Amino acid sequence: MNVEIASLCDAATDQAGKLNILGSFDHVGGPLPLVYPHCTAAFRIRWESNDAGDHTLTLKFQDVRGIPLIPPLQSTINVPPMPPEVESHAINLVLNFQQIRLEREGKYVMTFSVDGVDQATLPLYVSDTTPHEPNPLR
Repeated sequence: MNVEIASLCDAATDQAGKLNILGSFDHVGGPLPLVYPHCTAAFRIRWESNDAGDHTLTLKFQDVRGIPLIPPLQSTINVPPMPPEVESHAINLVLNFQQIRLEREGKYVMTFSVDGVDQATLPLYVSDTTPHEPNPLR
């Protein structure tokens, strides 16, 4: 199993097995707290013939202190046996998020795991753009 593509983006679709990604990013800014209206996590996962069977997929999105932005997402996938002439096949995973609340400046991390093993880590850096009054003591 190999994660070929992992992206935090504005939008993504899976259209007839083709993964379409729009606006991949790793940084957002705004006055904090910031409610980010919509984003998508997109993954393209290549399964090998020896990966047949059930696998547990987990997605965590948290700050560097381990405080989750969303509850961890978990699902099971069954990879069917492949015909002898097929060495591998890919699936696309598109997860949409609404109204993500970012409380603090700094780094957040999205981690995608398969069977408890981290396969992709996506950073998100948040900047506070709140205007501040100049310090009169300087």
